Amino acid sequence: MGAQSPWRNHPAVYVVSGITALSLFGDALLYSILPLYAGDLGIPLLAVGIILSMNRWVRLGTNPLAARVYDRQGLFRPLLGAMILAVLSTFLYSRAWGLAVFLLARALWGLSWSHLRLGSLLVILSTSGSSLGLAIGTHHALTRLGSAFTSVVGGLLVDRGGYQWGLTIMTILSSLGIFLVVGLRRLLPSGLEDTKQRTTAQQGENLAVPELSPSMCYAGGFTVSFVSAGVIVSSLSLVLQQRLGDAVSLGSWTLGIATISGLLFAVRWTSSLVIAPLVGRLIDLTGRVRVFRLLTLVMVVALLIFGGVLNPLVTVVVACLLFFAGNSLEVVFDTAIGDTTYQEGEEATTTRLSRYASFYDLGAASGPVVAYYLGSRIGFEWSFYLGAGLMFILLAIDVLDLFPMGVPADEQM
Repeated sequence: MGAQSPWRNHPAVYVVSGITALSLFGDALLYSILPLYAGDLGIPLLAVGIILSMNRWVRLGTNPLAARVYDRQGLFRPLLGAMILAVLSTFLYSRAWGLAVFLLARALWGLSWSHLRLGSLLVILSTSGSSLGLAIGTHHALTRLGSAFTSVVGGLLVDRGGYQWGLTIMTILSSLGIFLVVGLRRLLPSGLEDTKQRTTAQQGENLAVPELSPSMCYAGGFTVSFVSAGVIVSSLSLVLQQRLGDAVSLGSWTLGIATISGLLFAVRWTSSLVIAPLVGRLIDLTGRVRVFRLLTLVMVVALLIFGGVLNPLVTVVVACLLFFAGNSLEVVFDTAIGDTTYQEGEEATTTRLSRYASFYDLGAASGPVVAYYLGSRIGFEWSFYLGAGLMFILLAIDVLDLFPMGVPADEQM
């Protein structure tokens, strides 16, 4: 299969994005409804946080495992098995089988997502070449669309038919991803789907020269997920309640804090539909470093404002800005780590991608812990100041070239 045009995506990019979006149906819905139905499911409220975060901690072990599995089994079988596990975990959420089964389901989902995420990146790297940024951005956008769909449609199904009925319908819908995996096999470059050998469909293209070293990407993945997916997402609702109260009146309309929080989280998901592909196309044209530096500087300033300015309107506006910048930086770092793999063998590629995923997961898992520790001790604003400090350090590392290209990743960190 020939090289893909730098102005459009390979069809496999859309299919693998659909697979990951469908796999997320159970996970995305669980975040919004488990706290509400925990008692009915026989789960102590204190255990809800453990259940929701467990898959991230599990992935610290299953990310390296996924790299070894893909090295030995090729692409198709692990991706198919991961999608089946995603459907199974969603089904296990749908019944009141108690805490132990929910913990098992979350562990299975962690295992599944490690393989789905790595498999998706391998497909994109093998079919995109010089359009890597656009492909990564498209993948982010379609994956977020799956989460947004689940938040709206899944919640409506649960409200209308009850918890068990809603999750059962989402399980059935999620199972469509199994058929997409089977269809994906026909779209992949010859030799990629069954063998360990990674084909180079992008040979002969003018590939982007890596601008950020692997260790810079590891540090960036950790920092962005710690701040965006960890600190901001976990504490936003509580910060809004502290600054806006339980409800806000807009003329004849009164919006509860849960509604306002939900709208802001919807902005997080839906903004990626436009922003992620645009940022991906931009970094294909202009390079990774300049966009990374600009977005990181925006994050630093926005975090300082978010922590220090208590005005409700400023809080809402800056929260949206943080979501935009955070989503964009994820595209930048996902693309940048991909740039560093084109000259690597199959085993080195999967190891590097799984290590990057582990740093990202570590940031997302530890961010809420740190945010609530600081919030309970000295105030939530200090977690945002900490985030600003970490983003500034990340920018300084790049400007001072402390993790230069050409130095082996294992020696940099």
